[in-house]
Amino acid sequence: MMSMHRQHSLQEFVWQENALLDQGRFDEWYELFAPDGLYWIPGESGQQSPQGRMCIALENRMLMRLRIDRLSHHRAFSLQPGVRGLRVIQSPRLQSEQPDGQGCYTVRTNLIYSEFQKQRTEVLPATASYRLRERGQGWEIVEKRVDLLSVDGYLPTIQLFI
Repeated sequence: MMSMHRQHSLQEFVWQENALLDQGRFDEWYELFAPDGLYWIPGESGQQSPQGRMCIALENRMLMRLRIDRLSHHRAFSLQPGVRGLRVIQSPRLQSEQPDGQGCYTVRTNLIYSEFQKQRTEVLPATASYRLRERGQGWEIVEKRVDLLSVDGYLPTIQLFI
């Protein structure tokens, strides 16, 4: 059985990861990812794999770094005026007490993501799934998957990370 300390540590990691995004601390957020880490937003409901399928986002660390650099660039005119994001998340739930074959634990949370720019707020309900692996005294993200509730319908331009 998993210790309460480990379970709390996994949940706290997800809370902190969302807080970094809410605060626009993208460089620190980026450092939470494993060298082989992946940020993924499927393009279809129930999508099992990103391979050979349309994805809204499928970013390894190199692509995440490019997007973070663009977010802070003074000539990123699509980001003028500034964009702000905010997440309201449910208590993260551990999906298994045992790690998978790669040593990862899966944690899920439902969330409401809001993004504000140019007097307009877009609201996107979603479920975020994390595959987390121990790193030192903490955790690293091997995969963050965001399943948008309205993936099959109209989707606005999403400027920030969810």
